[in-house]
Amino acid sequence: MTCRNTASVVLLAGALAAGLTSPALAAPDPGKKACVQEARKLCPAEMKSLSRKKVEACMIRNIEKTSPVCKAAMLTIKAEREALVRRAAKNQAATSQ
Repeated sequence: MTCRNTASVVLLAGALAAGLTSPALAAPDPGKKACVQEARKLCPAEMKSLSRKKVEACMIRNIEKTSPVCKAAMLTIKAEREALVRRAAKNQAATSQ
C-alpha cells in the first residue's frame, strides 16, 4: 500500500470514527485532502507506521499547526475518542457495582 493510499485509509477511518454516515461520505470532503497533506508534513513517522491511532494522536498534538478545515476534523475525532473513554468508564463503573 502506498503512502498516499495509506493516508486516505487513515482519514477515511477517522471520518468513520467521527460518526459520519454513508450519505455524508458520498459528498466531497474538503478536509480529507488538507489533512493528508498536513499529516505527511507534521507526522511523517506516524504516517510510515500505518497506524491510524498514531496519526490521529500526532495530528491532535499538532492541532494548532493545522488548517481550520483539518483542525475541525481533528477536534471531531478528539471529541469522539473522549466520549468513548467516558462511556467505557461509565460501563465499567456500572458493572463493578
